[in-house]
Amino acid sequence: MAGFYMNRLFTLSKQACLTRSLRYNHSPASGHYDIIISGGGMVGFAMACSLGRNDRLKNKRILLLESSNYKELNLTAYNLRVCALNLNSKLLLESLGAWQHIVNARCSPVKKMQVWDACSDALITFGRADLSEEIAWIVENNVIQDSLMKELQHKNQVDVQYQSKVIHYRLPNHADDAVQVTLENGSHFTTDLIIGADGYNSGLRQAMKTQYITHNYNQMAVVATLRISESTENVTAWQKFLPSGPIALLPLSTGLSSLVWSTDKKLAQHLLGLPPEIFTDRINQAIWNNEDINHRAQNVTEQLFQLLKVCRINSREENETDTRQLPPSVVGIEGHQAAFPLSFGHSVKYVSPKTVLIGDAAHRIHPLAGQGVNLGFGDVAALNEVINEAIDSGSDHGNYLYLQKYQSNRQLKNLAIMAIVHGLHLLYGTKSLPHVFLRSLGLTVTDSLPSVKRLITLTASA
Repeated sequence: MAGFYMNRLFTLSKQACLTRSLRYNHSPASGHYDIIISGGGMVGFAMACSLGRNDRLKNKRILLLESSNYKELNLTAYNLRVCALNLNSKLLLESLGAWQHIVNARCSPVKKMQVWDACSDALITFGRADLSEEIAWIVENNVIQDSLMKELQHKNQVDVQYQSKVIHYRLPNHADDAVQVTLENGSHFTTDLIIGADGYNSGLRQAMKTQYITHNYNQMAVVATLRISESTENVTAWQKFLPSGPIALLPLSTGLSSLVWSTDKKLAQHLLGLPPEIFTDRINQAIWNNEDINHRAQNVTEQLFQLLKVCRINSREENETDTRQLPPSVVGIEGHQAAFPLSFGHSVKYVSPKTVLIGDAAHRIHPLAGQGVNLGFGDVAALNEVINEAIDSGSDHGNYLYLQKYQSNRQLKNLAIMAIVHGLHLLYGTKSLPHVFLRSLGLTVTDSLPSVKRLITLTASA
């Protein structure tokens, strides 16, 4: 019994140390903070870390409000939600001190990517033949968030409150007014700058009364952790464009990959109800079956490929990967499958006086290119930069003119990526012969032009 209480005391002490600023607010509280971040998650915690490391803000008080409870990281099983981080996101996490925590936990590098079309077998590959360079990193969402939380314990000016759901925002009518925030537990706070990282159903965005453009894909992403047959180094990401939506296998470890299968809601619900053995068979069928092949499109693609070889247009740079590889076979699943709905969303405005949106609160994207959290981390870096510019110019950290600069910068970049991803979704969501011809020619030609592929990689990392 004594051992039980000692272990319990150790656990509580560890949690208290990690969440130095944790307050459960059983009684109403009030106070003023220079900056309040509404919403945690990966992007919200990254924003808090970024502001907490900013020397220009070392005398400012910052509050992060997280509606959910604190959860200690459990690495027993892989989380079903993972991210494909690009280089810029990795660099940001390194600058925040979180990347080393991620490495100490677990992550998987992607050194090659192979994407192909179910209707023509046209493909494009990214990466070097000797697998010497990483092009992305697969990391579980909860690992990223926990790593950022660990860093926050060292930021004395940042307070974190869990179980703190905001139920009302009162935004300023005049330049001298503060933002007022009311929590479900009765607490009240004021702030000079409110940052909304509260997800795609953002309450702060609704309080801004800005137009929000949405599109329902009528799709769901089915996710699972897969056991694969190959015992060799698992460093390739695979994505096949099916007429019903893309299916992707992302490397987690030597014998495990993460499944992200975007498909219509009816099929998704069917897949969720399948026992593991049949679900595994359906995945292998989707990856290996050629029943959707359009032979006319395939013949044209092959002829174009041969023509490019003759013309030497497809002369690849030294060590660039140029061989089609066979994807791994799936032999089973770990745990169970799950699904989440997919949609497109974009806020016409990211900012209003003393108010700014980041991450999914400002924009939501289809996961087929894995850019969602990367766009959010880009928001974090850009907002921190304009806050620095405002302070360096002698202005307040929430100066509206500088917030508008953040909006212009991020909308330009986010909308470009979102338009491309949305266009790819429309282009690959049909068996129409003209569309199959168009996308097959595009893949084949692009795969033959190393400079264009480098540009695509750089754009995805920007």
